Amino acid sequence: MRPRRVLILSYYFAPTPSAGAVRMGGLVKYLPSEGWQTTVVTPGHTGRSPEMPDIVETGDADMAASIKRALGLDGGAALKDLLSGGAKAPGSGLRLKARLIDTFKGLVAFPDTNRGWISIAAESARKTIAEQSFDLVLTTSPPPSAHVAGRRIQVAAGLPWVADLRDLWSDDRFSTAPGWRRAIDRRFEQRTLGKADALVTVSEPLAEELRALHPGVPTHTVLNGFDPDLVNPGEPLPDVFTITHTGTYHQGRRDPSLLFEAAGNLIRRGRLPRDRFRIRLFVKHEPWLLAMAERHGVADIVESVPWGSFEEAIRAQRTSHVLLLLHWGGPREAGVVTAKVFEYLAAQRPILVLGGGPGVLRDLLDDTGGGLQVNAVERLEEQLLLWWEEFEQTGTIAWQGEPERIERYSHIRMAREFASVFERALEG
Repeated sequence: MRPRRVLILSYYFAPTPSAGAVRMGGLVKYLPSEGWQTTVVTPGHTGRSPEMPDIVETGDADMAASIKRALGLDGGAALKDLLSGGAKAPGSGLRLKARLIDTFKGLVAFPDTNRGWISIAAESARKTIAEQSFDLVLTTSPPPSAHVAGRRIQVAAGLPWVADLRDLWSDDRFSTAPGWRRAIDRRFEQRTLGKADALVTVSEPLAEELRALHPGVPTHTVLNGFDPDLVNPGEPLPDVFTITHTGTYHQGRRDPSLLFEAAGNLIRRGRLPRDRFRIRLFVKHEPWLLAMAERHGVADIVESVPWGSFEEAIRAQRTSHVLLLLHWGGPREAGVVTAKVFEYLAAQRPILVLGGGPGVLRDLLDDTGGGLQVNAVERLEEQLLLWWEEFEQTGTIAWQGEPERIERYSHIRMAREFASVFERALEG
């Protein structure tokens, strides 16, 4: 029997250092072992290797980038980052421009600022399908525009269509859209995804929300994962105790203030030495982080690292004593398990989660022994001192993860579960 073939529409793909690129990259790498060959339709990227197989590069049309540049802002900066202060210190003029873009998005950018890619992706997919045979179409969001293109392909080619939502669409917990716009998005989502042959998302609580909104569509949970080939081979650690964060901040809803406060308190009491303790933060457009560090008296131990490649982030994770994960404490965060935690598991360094409550992320840490979650400054001070004492005595921090349990969260498992969803969609 010939291998089956899936056409994937993904706005983000390697070498873009995003969760969507990592998730789809894992599928492309490991689905062939499950009997599925892949072809990816994605916008062109200057850093992409020409040797990458089965990639169909398209043009792009990002509405927001054009408007940002017209207003004198960084076209490559996410709006959520501009609202947090932009590429320079926050100012009323910059915030006004960012909010003008936000208003523009609500009025015009439907379903999102990548709407221009819908026709581009659909036409490219149509040509690709005309040239070779496919069994199924997979779309992944954000952005939701990918699903609109997927629906067009489903109608035109008569292929089963599976929609993967890494974040929810109209119920996205980070959305800044006004209520009237969210209501419109909700109705459009129902009309679009209600025609899919299957839905996939990254946690069971999010799957339950999708089932309530789309009761007639089979909905599955497929957790993110890590690439087994990226497991830390044993990189040497620095002489300075280092805590590293390589995630995002979502307009300050996730921030390291608890760590700044705890570290500042311990330094002032003489319990931690300034010259041997470092907090390393990967940043894009978050100048408010340095101001926050200054308020807590720890600016001199905070290192801001401009975001670079995915490989640079992986290298930083491996050469850290502790990895920091910031979790928002909102009421719907229980279903959120960021893709970053899987990268951290592969780095095999202790994970420190700040914020949040019971939920999928805490369950994952408990299951794997990968780290701990802290919400109070006193408890964090205790943990930092425990780690510091261990570091002084041994020069390292022992990794307590359980390899056999962690192995279950790899991209190999993720690809196997996607393949199962595909087979069910084909069966109807």
